Amino acid sequence: MKAGIEPSSLPHAPHPAPATVRRPNVAARCERTAGVAGSQDHAGLHNRVVLARIGPVTIVNFGVLAAIGGALAAWIGLARQEQAGMHPERYATMLFVALPLLAVVGSRLFSLALEWREFLDSPWQSVFKPGFAFQGGLLGAAVGVIGVAAYAKIDLLLLMDAMALGFPLGHAVGRLACHTYGCCHGRPTSSVVAIRYTNPDSKAVRVSRMGGIPLHPTQLYSAAGSVTLFVLLAALASGPVRAGQIAGAFLVVSSVGRFFTEFLRGEPTSRMLRLTPFQWFSIGSLCCGLVLLAVAAGGPLHERFADTASLLASLRDSAFTVYPLLVFALIFVSFGIHGRDVGTFSMRTRRMSPTRLRGVPN
Repeated sequence: MKAGIEPSSLPHAPHPAPATVRRPNVAARCERTAGVAGSQDHAGLHNRVVLARIGPVTIVNFGVLAAIGGALAAWIGLARQEQAGMHPERYATMLFVALPLLAVVGSRLFSLALEWREFLDSPWQSVFKPGFAFQGGLLGAAVGVIGVAAYAKIDLLLLMDAMALGFPLGHAVGRLACHTYGCCHGRPTSSVVAIRYTNPDSKAVRVSRMGGIPLHPTQLYSAAGSVTLFVLLAALASGPVRAGQIAGAFLVVSSVGRFFTEFLRGEPTSRMLRLTPFQWFSIGSLCCGLVLLAVAAGGPLHERFADTASLLASLRDSAFTVYPLLVFALIFVSFGIHGRDVGTFSMRTRRMSPTRLRGVPN
């Protein structure tokens, strides 16, 4: 059924369908809802794509929530570094400028690599449009952490641990950003937790063509998993640990979670040996986490993250620094500002074809 055609307007078949023909429950529900996306009330957080339109500029909620998540991760990461006695004031400016910028660049490059055919066809248009992938951002941030640790001559494994203790909570807020934008959505489902995207600005509607179809809220699954991981890592840090163990545990647990969540994802993507590029990335990051845990196993135990009183004091002090605000600004400018239409930087009103619109982080 094509979008925009009401079921009641279709002509009746001259003969009834055979009684033995039955449609799967999910397919029937999808057919009933696919044509009415434009007529439904855009209720729910998942249909709140646009925050404001100011002349030829569109501010999307994704950018605001992603920036809040980045600022939250920076705040906790900075506090953990102060708690560990790393004296972050010596290198914090470099760290919290390099990380968001390299994350943005890395996520864009990773997205372009996934869409290499489109890039070869229209390189200029491909580069200058919204479109990012979380995995590239993680790689970019890792490069930033390694570079800053080398420049400032600080313990790399300890710095990775401090940042890993804040990242899952920021990532959880970032997945709420995906929820509002309609990217990273799930497969059709008959589950009671299913959501329906109806806003034409949502990526699930304008790109995936799944408007009105009940889908798995995979972004919320990922957000819940990230909050759980944040709690688990905080519990691990509350006792004796070896430098690198927290970061290694983060990579292992998050990689396993993403690998299995991908089976519920519904965005069209290429596959190799029945696995998506994101699942292959998860396998690679899992291996990195296992190697990191093996390296950390030879180090001495420490309790630099264990004292609750020092953590609370560090959180209070870090909240009044400029660094979380700096990270917020850099991420918001990168992700939150679109052109007149969502999904493009063009200031002209022009709805691009689905192959030109690939949305934001995966």
